[in-house]
Amino acid sequence: MFRRLFAHPSAGRFALVAVLLAGSTAAVAAAPTPLKPGAAVRLVVAGIVDGRPEVGIEIALEPGWKTYWRTPGDAGIPPVVDWSKSTGASAFDLRFPAPVRFGEEGLTSVGYTGPVVLPIDLALTDPAKPAKLDLDLQIGLCREICVPVSAHLSGTVAPDMAVDAAALARLRDARARLPTPAVRGTAPWVMSLERDHDRDSIAGAVLVRVKTPEGGTAEEPRAVFVEGPTSDWALPVPTRVGGDAGSEVWRFELDGIPRDAKLVGAELRFTLRLGDHVVEQKVTLDATVAKP
Repeated sequence: MFRRLFAHPSAGRFALVAVLLAGSTAAVAAAPTPLKPGAAVRLVVAGIVDGRPEVGIEIALEPGWKTYWRTPGDAGIPPVVDWSKSTGASAFDLRFPAPVRFGEEGLTSVGYTGPVVLPIDLALTDPAKPAKLDLDLQIGLCREICVPVSAHLSGTVAPDMAVDAAALARLRDARARLPTPAVRGTAPWVMSLERDHDRDSIAGAVLVRVKTPEGGTAEEPRAVFVEGPTSDWALPVPTRVGGDAGSEVWRFELDGIPRDAKLVGAELRFTLRLGDHVVEQKVTLDATVAKP
């Protein structure tokens, strides 16, 4: 039975680190406060560009350290941001550049193995007035041991502030790494979902057929990630089980699903990587897939 671990398997070696990070309107110019061991974190504020606040959270990982995606895989701690104490903001959405897979003691986790900037989609309550950001951040850092980290980030984004060109460049680079919507019929793209009838599985399993370029090479980095319609779904990381010219087949078990959740009609979100091209696609489970 699959079960997401919100702690590293070596839980007895955990250390808890609580760090206070103070930001400002020019938060990006300030030196980041280190979270020892493993990383430094800061709020990046570039200003308002083309009517949109350009803001993000930078996690500067030290060599050999890792942190986790919004769905961390078999083991890990997903980033959580509480922005409820912020003022002047009416919406807040933390965005995630495409992740990678990595192994931890026989398990598969999903996240980042190098420095990463997580852009924030932010809506101002009043476009003519500043927003004061007051964020409580929780992330997991992992090397030989895993460290759950809490940090406080604060800063201001105001209509009249000067645009920080260096911060804007970093945020635009991060946004360029966000998955884009999948295009029907264009690789990578989920062609179909099928029930896996050939393998023993307690909960049942799904085969995902993904369109790939017919002239592509197997050496291109490829990955498939799947998420449920809500954050309390903890679906396993799909594994590649076969394929032919122009397509690949990936498999995941229907496990880690809330007890009262309905499979038929559930909308799954797939993130598909083919080389440097990463897309997102939503696919609805129908009765032929959701029932054994």
